[in-house]
Amino acid sequence: SHARAFLQGWQGTLMADGYGGYKALFGQGVTELGCWAHARRKFFDLHAASNKPHEMAAVALQRIGELYAIEAQAREQSP
Repeated sequence: SHARAFLQGWQGTLMADGYGGYKALFGQGVTELGCWAHARRKFFDLHAASNKPHEMAAVALQRIGELYAIEAQAREQSP
């Protein structure tokens, strides 16, 4: 109720960290935008929990790393 009251009918894309208070807003004009750090953590945990490297998790971690590298390069560029 606090998130709903704070945003008071606002519509758009919201990057959230999984806080349950935002869940009621998603699908009602607010689109959830996840963050790479949270997605990456799930793949990292899957990869680390396995006795042998988990192939899909390894590929996901590699691709996310490539995106981080692109973001790092973009940070140094002017608009």
